[in-house]
Parts: sequence; C-alpha cells; structure tokens
Amino acid sequence: MKRYCVFITVLAVFMTLLTGCRKPASPKPEEASYARGLFDTSRVHTIDIQFSEGDWEDLLANPEEKAKYKTDVMIDGEAVSDVSCATKGNSSLKMVQELYGVDRYSLKLNFSKYNKGYTYHGMTKLNLNNSFSDSTCMKDYLCYTMFRNAGVDAPLCSYVWVTVNGRDYGLFLAVEEVDEAFLERTGRKGSVLYKPDSEKLDAAKKEHERVIKNGIQAEDYSEGAELGYRGDSIEDYPDIFNNAETDSDEEDMLRVIRALKGLSESKDLEQHLDTKELVRYFAVQNYVLNLDGYTGSYLHNYYLCEKDGRLGMLPWDYNTSFGVFLEQLNPGFLSSTQLANYGIDTPLLGCRPEQRPMWKWIADNEIYKESYHQAMDEFLKTYFESGVFE
Repeated sequence: MKRYCVFITVLAVFMTLLTGCRKPASPKPEEASYARGLFDTSRVHTIDIQFSEGDWEDLLANPEEKAKYKTDVMIDGEAVSDVSCATKGNSSLKMVQELYGVDRYSLKLNFSKYNKGYTYHGMTKLNLNNSFSDSTCMKDYLCYTMFRNAGVDAPLCSYVWVTVNGRDYGLFLAVEEVDEAFLERTGRKGSVLYKPDSEKLDAAKKEHERVIKNGIQAEDYSEGAELGYRGDSIEDYPDIFNNAETDSDEEDMLRVIRALKGLSESKDLEQHLDTKELVRYFAVQNYVLNLDGYTGSYLHNYYLCEKDGRLGMLPWDYNTSFGVFLEQLNPGFLSSTQLANYGIDTPLLGCRPEQRPMWKWIADNEIYKESYHQAMDEFLKTYFESGVFE
C-alpha cells in the first residue's frame, strides 16, 4: 500500500509538472478577446467619446467631409487614448440631416491610426451604426445573427449607448469591421478581401428609377461589381480591385479573374467558388429581402473574399432589408403581401439573371438549386422553428 501511495504521488507530481509546461490552448475564434467583451450581447455597453474643443462642432457642421479627429474613448469604463473618430456612410450620411433633421451620424473608430499597430483587444476598427432607416433598430442585428446561424461568417455586433463629451448621443449598434482581425477570428487568415462597389452609382440610380417604371434593367453600369468575367486584364475590374480591403498584389487579382472566368464557363465551380457557403449566403440574403445589395439594382453592400483561388461572399449593411429599401424608393410599388411572398427562386429586382452571375449558377443548376432549398429549409428550422428568433 505504501509503494502504491508513493507511485500515485509521484505520478500526480509528474502530471502536474507536465500540465504546467504546456502552453494554454488557443482560444476558439468566437472566443477572441473583443468577442467576449464588447460583443457580449447580454447587455447594452457604453462608449464615451471625448473630442477636443471645437472638433465636435466641426464634425457636426461638416459631416460629409468624413474628417478624422483625434479623440479619447472610454469603452465600458476602459480608457483608450488617441483614437481616430470620423463619420461614416454614403447617401445615408447626407439624408440623416435632410430627411430627419438630426445630427446623430454613424461613426467609425480607428484604434491604430495614431498608434500604429495598436488594437482594442485585437480589433483595429469599430463601426457605430445609427440604424438609419430602421426605426426598429434591429434589422442589422437580426440579419447578422441569421447569417451566423446559417453557417456564414458575419460581423459581430452589440448595442451601445454612446455619449460625446459626457452628453447623450443615443443608442447605436456596434459592428465589427470586416478586416484582417475579422479574417483571423473567422479562420480565414490568408484570404484577400474586397468590397466591390459600382463607381457609376449615380447612373445606376437613374437606371433604377427607369426600371421601376418600365421593367427589366437594360443598361449595366457595373465595372466588375456584378462579378462577371470581363476579360483577363486587371483594369477591366475597377469596381473590385479599387476597393481592396486587405493587401492585394497582381497575383491575388489574377486569381480572382481566373475564378470569375471559371464561373462564367460554369466549369469546375467547386474549384473556383466556396459553393457551400455561397448557397447558405443566398438562402439568408434572399430570405431577408435585402434589395440594396447584390440582388437589387445597385451593386454594393457585400464583401468578396478570395483564398486559394476560391471566391466567397460575406454580408454587410442590412438596415433597409425586409423590403424597406424598395418601399422607401417607390412607395406602394409592391404591397406588404407581395414583399412577404417574394419568390425565393426569383430574388432579383430590376436586373436579368445573366447580370448577376454569382446567383445565376445556383438558379441554373438543379443540384445547386436543391442545395439552396435545403439550406433555406435548414435555416428556417434552426433559427425560427427552434425558438432562437423568439
């Protein structure tokens, strides 16, 4: 018995030493520091932004300039110095004042602009969205949770109460920036990221108005944002390559072009596309009826992700989803009943399937279409029928 006890004691000491020498396990992506902190959705967080004298008044007087101001920020009681703060948005930035007569602008915080390499618990940038056009303040939040539930990487988000120089500025949605930190958190490290956007948006808006009155879109004002193959030259795709979100060299861009060519030929799609995630992406995208994006007349509000020659799409900006975007532009064009019953196999508005090739390959192939239907069904079961939505 004594020998047995000695053996057990020695073994216990050995195991303790062995365990102590091991490095702690790396946290899972979702357990990244900022994910556990600021993006804890069980409570409303607090952010106070301190502007120097005159800077805040200048921002309010010139919001469309998107000037960057050096500020000090307090996040949930934690002080962060020398943080860049600027207004963000496009048409929404202008319409906040014109339509609503308020100055509660969406903001972007950059923790590393003035302190190169500095991050807030691993996060370089943070978006504070004012929920423009969304009086529920829930559309972005719900859509991002829907995508993640369906197995599509989407930004983390949580609610924050923002004060400026100690004075109330309002309820905002904190949204994770889709950047290098996002790629690392989601296990996509080494990917190249683009945010395609039609550089001829004004022309597209005029065409959209004509479409609503007369039918299918005739003109295509995109220069690559539709994700069609336009030739082998990088210069043929300014909508994509002028909007790189991560470092992108010539070989990176040529891989994207080769993938788009493969898509156009419907050859070896598994080699050129992340087909499984794209099917799930469109299941949620079409369910929430986001017509201010790839399936509508305007070509923006999505990210294109490339890794090892395969393309994927990531969600962005859902404040006018659930048919709101169309109703705002054209009140009464479709009734609430028509919007609620908008066909999941015919999700495009104002454009032909060949003008949206990243959707067309799903619609044209019975096997992929069935996968899309299965993804939609699984999404409805796991998010709605399960009680998660409630």
